Amino acid sequence: MNPMATTLVRESHRTLIEPPMASEGPPPLWLESFWAMDWLSLRLSPVFYGRGVPRGDGGAVVTVPGFMCPDLYMLEMHRWLRRIGYTPYVSGIGLNADCPGILAERLAETVRHAARHTGRPVRIVGHSLGGIIARRVAVDMPEDISQLIYLGTPLQAVHAHPQIVATGTMLVSAAGLFIRGRECHCFTLDCRCGFTEAAAEPLPKSVRHAAIFTKLDGVVDWHDSQENHPRLNHEVGGTHTGLPYNPRAYKVLGHILQDRRKAHLAES
Repeated sequence: MNPMATTLVRESHRTLIEPPMASEGPPPLWLESFWAMDWLSLRLSPVFYGRGVPRGDGGAVVTVPGFMCPDLYMLEMHRWLRRIGYTPYVSGIGLNADCPGILAERLAETVRHAARHTGRPVRIVGHSLGGIIARRVAVDMPEDISQLIYLGTPLQAVHAHPQIVATGTMLVSAAGLFIRGRECHCFTLDCRCGFTEAAAEPLPKSVRHAAIFTKLDGVVDWHDSQENHPRLNHEVGGTHTGLPYNPRAYKVLGHILQDRRKAHLAES
């Protein structure tokens, strides 16, 4: 069983997204207020205009926003991917604040459409929880997905800032009660849609993958945002919230998208 699966099935914890260990203290959430600096740096960087990154091959790249963010949050990256030669697609999940199993179904439909439209497997870039949702889809649809790139996604264990945990639990529970008329167990080991177990499954070996993370992450413990194999990890600095706008992340992303080497080492 891989480390992520081990974390998700521990009987002593009922919550999928957990606060950090008390001995370590909560991550400095206030650092996230500097996310606008990432966006400004992107606008001032040559990378934003496609300089210093390999040209794309016209393949489809689907962008998936993080928790409580809409597809619009990834629009800057969406436009950049088109500028450097890819065919970008928004995830189609709308707002990432619903049952992740339902969101995974919406993303799967987008992946199927992109694969049919381009005639080849697609790549996915997932920010934070969006990376876990993308992983869930990649486990089920390896024939339609060639690559998965995580941006600040908790891969080893799903520890998050306590305020994020509280807000997430409240929003998802409210969606379950008031939209679907039933109690929601999303983000817990009592999840009834099967998302929790499926998201912990190892990726198929045909799906290349890599992680982009920042040690200044104020939302997710940066130790958890890394692949098992060091070669698959790329540190870029900046904030968690600003990773979809981070010029260093864009430069790394441009090169990872062109990497054709097998990247299943993290599952060994």
